[in-house]
Amino acid sequence: MDHFKIRATKKMPFFTRKKLFASASAERRKKEHDCYLKNGSCVLEELLALCDGNCRIPIRYFTAIEIQNAIRHSKTTIMELADESMVTGSLDNRPVLVRSNTWEIKNIHRDIAITAQMSHLKNVLRLVGCCLEFEEPVMVYEYVEGISLFHLLFKKDNLNRKSLCWGNRLRVARDVASAIVFLHTEFTTPIIHRDIKPFNLIIDDKSGDAKILNFSLSISLPPGELEVLDDGVCGTDGYIAPEYEHQLTITQKTDVYSFGILLFQLLTGKDVYDIMKRVRDTDSIPTLNYIDRVKNATNLVDRYIKEDNVLDIVDLTILEEHGIEIQQQLKDYLDLARKCTALKGDDRPYMIHVARELCRIEKCFRSWSKLNV
Repeated sequence: MDHFKIRATKKMPFFTRKKLFASASAERRKKEHDCYLKNGSCVLEELLALCDGNCRIPIRYFTAIEIQNAIRHSKTTIMELADESMVTGSLDNRPVLVRSNTWEIKNIHRDIAITAQMSHLKNVLRLVGCCLEFEEPVMVYEYVEGISLFHLLFKKDNLNRKSLCWGNRLRVARDVASAIVFLHTEFTTPIIHRDIKPFNLIIDDKSGDAKILNFSLSISLPPGELEVLDDGVCGTDGYIAPEYEHQLTITQKTDVYSFGILLFQLLTGKDVYDIMKRVRDTDSIPTLNYIDRVKNATNLVDRYIKEDNVLDIVDLTILEEHGIEIQQQLKDYLDLARKCTALKGDDRPYMIHVARELCRIEKCFRSWSKLNV
């Protein structure tokens, strides 16, 4: 027995260890190669479907070793994102953001394809490159010193929250609208984001630009069609359009609804769950179903504000800065949010018209600001 213990604790001969390490390394390389082939074909398929064969791929490819070295000493970034792992890293002595997908429901191959085609826009978080050698691809973005709109709006102890003056909120809304208009109009067929929410928006501390990310739930409309039927609901509770939630119908107006909820949050400073809770607590018929609400033309925003004046629901940060002098602009903005969240998709405007109205409201605010400097 003692003899066995002595033999078991002897050092493994060098050539044996070397052979085992070589075998493990070969196995790792084979796995990375298999992942590369599988993920690469998926990304290519998405690109071809997206652009009808006419696509640009202005991104770099990184190996698994490069990614591992890049995030070796990383820490979680200040931009906490829902259901995502986003960390800082360093590639070629330059800081980057490295994101990996943690949910199977999300199509990161589509995310790579769409983001690659939109990275030239200042309102999209620019994709530097990707790595396909892991089970789930890894995306590498340009480094942005910023914070998610969710944390900026709803973390009351956030000192940066004061930066969300009315002018900046209008700018955020206009930036996001611009990116969604591009999605809906500049591809072979319209692409519906399906997950527009504050968690998927980053506010750049330096430029103040709002940058959208995460197109993993996006879906293209069939050629020549205005809608598509899904086999299940994807998105975030509170932002999902009624006709999608109840009838599984997806159109461009699906994104308009989500954007309308975002507009309302920028106005009120309220999280979507606070909005839904107030509606449930104050509804005379809390169990009012979709059909009944359509008949009575009551959407979430209308049910929230009821008879309230816009000044009764607006975020106090806005009133503290401007008082009631911008009341008309606030009314126009609220009216736009109500139109975007109409229960029937046909009653909502298209995103391009929403973007134009936001530009008009922002222009009015700038003119007013110059007169009141």
